[in-house]
Amino acid sequence: MLLLLGIIFIFLLFHTRNTRNTRNTRNTRNTRNTRNTRNTRNTRNTMPPQLPFGLRDGRLLRVEEVARGLSCGCVCPACREPLVAKKGARHAPHFAHHRGGSCAHALETALHLRAKEILEQARRIAVPQVCLHRQQQPLFPAQLIRFDNVRVEQHFGGIVPDLLLEAGSRRLLLEIAATHPAPEKKLKRLQQLGLPALEIDVLHIANVPSGFDSDLIHGLAHKRWLFHPKKQGVEYRLRREAAARPVRHRYFKGRHSFIVPGCPLYKRRWQSGFRKGQGYASLWQDCLYCSRCLEIIYKLETVGYRATPQEPRQVLCWGHLPLPQAPEWVSTV
Repeated sequence: MLLLLGIIFIFLLFHTRNTRNTRNTRNTRNTRNTRNTRNTRNTRNTMPPQLPFGLRDGRLLRVEEVARGLSCGCVCPACREPLVAKKGARHAPHFAHHRGGSCAHALETALHLRAKEILEQARRIAVPQVCLHRQQQPLFPAQLIRFDNVRVEQHFGGIVPDLLLEAGSRRLLLEIAATHPAPEKKLKRLQQLGLPALEIDVLHIANVPSGFDSDLIHGLAHKRWLFHPKKQGVEYRLRREAAARPVRHRYFKGRHSFIVPGCPLYKRRWQSGFRKGQGYASLWQDCLYCSRCLEIIYKLETVGYRATPQEPRQVLCWGHLPLPQAPEWVSTV
């Protein structure tokens, strides 16, 4: 009897160890597979965008419109080196430089030229809605605008916009974000010119050449305003009429906080005392994310030859003003 119990005990012991080893092996395999999947996704996301267009006889052609390989007869739009049309089964059809060459400006140049061709033929483009700072309701809705002329990379007001759309005396600057967004220096110059400027992020639509034309004209997801003069004018008026509400420091039950008395939106109300029923707001929980807050002004002190914000002093608030939808404020883009 004891011998039988011993055999059963040894069998159960070995069975438990084998089960644990099997589980560990499965977990290790699943972990490796998950890591490999993540690495593959990261590699795909970090892969440089492929060249969707090739130049032949002065025209940009899609890879679907030409023959496979060197027979396509296309060259790089930037360096004029021969291209190979690749139409394999593993990757999406695209162009590549012959003999493994590369060109840093191939994609950007091709997209600029292609955008010019499309816009010259269509002579229209959809622009996104214009919203004020932190506002969800648009000041101007998205709309389709028409123009008469397209210029490519011409000097204008000390800058070189990628595209310049003209309709009579009205102008719209277009920035094609193929490799990098517009630099800060260029944005400041756009504000000085006072002309509307729109940026189109074409990296998301460059690898889908069949939908490139329609997305460029009618798409809104990859467009954003760099500067809009009428939006800035309305916000300038709001800033002039905004109230500089003082920030009060409060120490209660061992905790420091900052409040803004007299909140016009009544984010919070005093529940007792001589201020019962009056409105106030918590600076960090209410004002920081409020749609009517333009700016939090801090006390500055020089630390290491640099002005450093220390504690909040005022909140620039336009909560007492109506939403800018009055007829005298509304205009067309």
